[in-house]
Amino acid sequence: MLSSREEYQMMYDSEEKLWWYKILHEKILKEIKSKFAEDKSINILDAGCGTGGLMSFLIQHGYKNIEGFDFSKDAVSFCKERKLKVQHIDVTNFDLEFVDSSFDVIINDDVLYQFEDNIIVKALKNLERKLKSNGILISNNNAFDIFYGTHDIAVGGLQRFTKSDFEKYLTQTGLKIFRYSYWSLFLSPLILSVRLLQQFQLKFNLINRAEIKSDVSVPGNFVNNILYKIVKVEEKIFTNGGFGSSLFLVMIKK
Repeated sequence: MLSSREEYQMMYDSEEKLWWYKILHEKILKEIKSKFAEDKSINILDAGCGTGGLMSFLIQHGYKNIEGFDFSKDAVSFCKERKLKVQHIDVTNFDLEFVDSSFDVIINDDVLYQFEDNIIVKALKNLERKLKSNGILISNNNAFDIFYGTHDIAVGGLQRFTKSDFEKYLTQTGLKIFRYSYWSLFLSPLILSVRLLQQFQLKFNLINRAEIKSDVSVPGNFVNNILYKIVKVEEKIFTNGGFGSSLFLVMIKK
């Protein structure tokens, strides 16, 4: 969870512009269309919706049966500003929520990094129970420990993941990985160089931890557009990327 309302404000201001969010939202839309074609009546749940940028994006593309929740009251407040149907709920403990609901698509982006392994399994089981038998669970997560940096500290990240981590978690659920990809492969050298410098600075206390902020900010339009185009080229060349700072998963029931 982000550490301050200021961080959520940065997210709120960036979600419709920042190359990273644009890529992620397009990936999710592509998976939904791949599964359900042009059926816009499906029920969608954004579990850990942040400030609601993804929900707004999907609504703009015609999906009306969409709701979300987040553990942060600040996040829910920003969602309300967007007039979204969002509740204040804990992803690890919502057995009594959505009692009469089930969903064709559940999205859980960049949430699980906050938890230890046993809590992650519990959260995945909760999401599985609300997923229809032919539904899909989409989850984006930060990947590979080598990319650890100040962003992880700012957002309260306890760990980074690989596909094998999720394979281990899912053995304790009724879910399995249907499709996956690592992404930002082409940008990995740039991202890695920044994160390695941050790791050095953190090790030798060259950074004031009280002033650390996340990477959620929009660069100039030219740079932002270039980064977006680089990742779009990457998507055309590689199916799963092989390496990158993010891990994108689509899961289904066994």
